[in-house]
Amino acid sequence: MGIALAMLGIFKAGNPAEPLAFLAIPAGLVFVFGGLLVLLPAKLQLPLAALMVTSLAVLFDWVAFGPGERHFTSSVGGAGGRVTWSGGELAGRAFFGAFAVLMDIAAIGLWLVLVRRLRNGRLPAGPLG
Repeated sequence: MGIALAMLGIFKAGNPAEPLAFLAIPAGLVFVFGGLLVLLPAKLQLPLAALMVTSLAVLFDWVAFGPGERHFTSSVGGAGGRVTWSGGELAGRAFFGAFAVLMDIAAIGLWLVLVRRLRNGRLPAGPLG
């Protein structure tokens, strides 16, 4: 599914009628790297985790800081009821911006750990090992 989503983004990225199609590329890669993270040996977990978090960070960054108008809807539900309201663009971008900064910090941290471990000639058995 992730590969199909990423390929769709690649094929439609140049189409001026669909200017947001390129976002399917990092969205699909989140699923591809997440799936590989589970399937491949533990020695590859740190590089795959860095790639997955970076792909997710790109999505949050674009929603928060990318050009164009945004429309946000919020809802709270429970006990069979739900309340939905339309939030303002500024509030939505601020919310996504906060998470975008956190995801950027996480991605940078993973890449720094990976580079440091590669320089020392040791890639651990797992992401924390």
